[in-house]
Amino acid sequence: MSDDMDTSVEEVEEVDFDRFEDLIGEDLVIARIEADDMSLSTCAVGMADVIDAHLTGSAAGAIVAENDITMSMSGAGAIGAQGDITMDRSGAGAILAGGNVSIVQGGAETIVAGGSVSVESGGVGIVVAREVAIKDGWVGLAVGGNVEIAEGVDVMFGPREAVFIGAAFGAVFGLVVGIFALLRGGYEEE
Repeated sequence: MSDDMDTSVEEVEEVDFDRFEDLIGEDLVIARIEADDMSLSTCAVGMADVIDAHLTGSAAGAIVAENDITMSMSGAGAIGAQGDITMDRSGAGAILAGGNVSIVQGGAETIVAGGSVSVESGGVGIVVAREVAIKDGWVGLAVGGNVEIAEGVDVMFGPREAVFIGAAFGAVFGLVVGIFALLRGGYEEE
């Protein structure tokens, strides 16, 4: 395998490699890739395991990065990074970040971050982080040590609704566990 790759659509229509040091590509379809630094433009990626990722106008099923992920006009099913995730006019289903998440004109279904989450002109279904700031958009449920929601932001569930949802979930979960225990023949004593 080579350490570097720089291709265009004229050279390669479909790529499926193991590991690259630097992957710089345009107009590629990649099933699975492992690279240190991945920088793609107008590409489709099934699964990427990288150190750093930079996507522009691309789509990905899943990206896992040891450091940071930067997306511009891109979308992904699930992304996870030990570092920061920055999205501009992009969206993702699920985001898991060890660091901070910044979204401008985009959104995500679920965000769990070890640092702060900032969303400007976008939306998030559920966000859990140390600090959350939502400006000009909407949020379903925000949980954090410091949550700032700007005036005019639509909030689907406030603190009171979150307590009710948690209580309902706990009751249903307890009921399901109890039913399974009864169906198995009761609780076993040790």
